[in-house]
Amino acid sequence: MKADLHTHTKLCNHAAGEPEEYLAAASKQGIAVLGVTDHAPWPSGYDTLWRMSAEQFPLYRSMVRALQEKQEVSGVEVLYGIEFDYVPGRMQEVYDAMAQEPFDYRIGSVHYTDFGFDDPEMMSEWEKQGPDAIWNEYADRLCRFVESCDFEIMAHPDLPKKFKLYPSDLKYFNSRMQEAFELAGKKGIAVEINTAGLRKPVKEFYPSLDLLKAARRAGMPLTFGSDAHTPAEVGADFGLALDFARTAGYASSLIFRGGKPVEVPFD
Repeated sequence: MKADLHTHTKLCNHAAGEPEEYLAAASKQGIAVLGVTDHAPWPSGYDTLWRMSAEQFPLYRSMVRALQEKQEVSGVEVLYGIEFDYVPGRMQEVYDAMAQEPFDYRIGSVHYTDFGFDDPEMMSEWEKQGPDAIWNEYADRLCRFVESCDFEIMAHPDLPKKFKLYPSDLKYFNSRMQEAFELAGKKGIAVEINTAGLRKPVKEFYPSLDLLKAARRAGMPLTFGSDAHTPAEVGADFGLALDFARTAGYASSLIFRGGKPVEVPFD
């Protein structure tokens, strides 16, 4: 059963296509479970150019519900999710806003150090700060995120590699990632194979094979996500991702219903 648990909507301001087009694409790709996980609008005023506003959130909810009502016709189960960022000092606001929402699952992400490091318009900051500082701060923030917050899926764990800008030494990064994985494994947080990396300059899955093996050794279960921002990206390269998962030693993945994990064996 193929499940794509990381997709977006046009409400985030950097995606295209109608919800029904994503659903149709999932059906065409043989995706049995489609998770809609657009960027959360909280905390207030954070990263407003790249996510929906709080006023738009009811529309997001209704969009997902409308897709769920089409399940019998489409043959695709639609899950209600959200992707939210780690914003130091403001996470209580995020949790208060999400507390009453019946999400099937939540994706935790780090897109910012002190700037949006995955934004191609911010390359001057990469040049100013250097990859070492950015990669290390990312790893520190991910550790703090896993330690202090609850979510079901860890998104694109080595996102800083997007532009093929690497630190001079990965020793500190790998050490901190190991800490994050071990804690995540104890908390039951899944790691995702995110196929969007193949569509970026790095031309690799997130995470690398070495990191994925480390996540498995730490006891983290697995999910698959396309990080689709257009209908054509739904389920992209999932055949390759399955082979990648097997190489890392995985034999199953998860979906989530009502916050509860459901294991899906590969065979």
